[in-house]
Amino acid sequence: MSKSRIKAILMDVGGPLVDDSDIDPAWNSWLLEMLPQYIGREVTPQELEQVYNNVIKAYTPSVYSGAIWHFVKPDLEAFRKLRAALMSLEFSSYYKLRPEAVKVCADLALDYTLAFAANQAKSTRKYLDNVGLLQYFTFREMSADMPFSKPDLRFFMYISEKIGIAPEECVMIGDRQDNDIVPAKRLGMKAIRFLTGPHRIQQPRMPSELPDCTIESLAELPDAINDLQTQAVSL
Repeated sequence: MSKSRIKAILMDVGGPLVDDSDIDPAWNSWLLEMLPQYIGREVTPQELEQVYNNVIKAYTPSVYSGAIWHFVKPDLEAFRKLRAALMSLEFSSYYKLRPEAVKVCADLALDYTLAFAANQAKSTRKYLDNVGLLQYFTFREMSADMPFSKPDLRFFMYISEKIGIAPEECVMIGDRQDNDIVPAKRLGMKAIRFLTGPHRIQQPRMPSELPDCTIESLAELPDAINDLQTQAVSL
């Protein structure tokens, strides 16, 4: 009996579609400046980097939240203030569209339903429209529009229901093992890991969490999906 064919492609924004690596230096500088007034001591860039690595390896859903909490716990009020400041940043101003993104999405949209699957602010949609990507996506909501965020399984189920395509007929593309690959696999989706940024250090904890494919360039995505599609229709 053949497996389900792929009908929809769910795509994270930060990582696969845009290079958002400029966000970290901006946020880190601000956090290093702010932390002493909350914890009474200076934090070095090396210490902050080590904390980031630790929370990433621990599959912490929000790396920034995990880092803030590491330094200010158990002061919940300090955490809330710093976390609110994070949310006020205009992340899209740091985005750099990957050169091949528009062409890849335009080509894929001819054969598949495309859906964003991103923990992003609503303003991200305006950026994606300005750079010419939004038009190729049927599902355009960001997590800020939705009742759930990654890695909650309901986030992915919500998207699946909205586009009317079963999870087993979807493939998820993301750079995070914890927020993208693991929940997608649990729901029966195919999963392609885009190796980029700080989350490339994350390792699957068990065989069931292995991505179906790994790529390092968005240009590799169409061939990767074709390979998965071939596997899906073969006996």
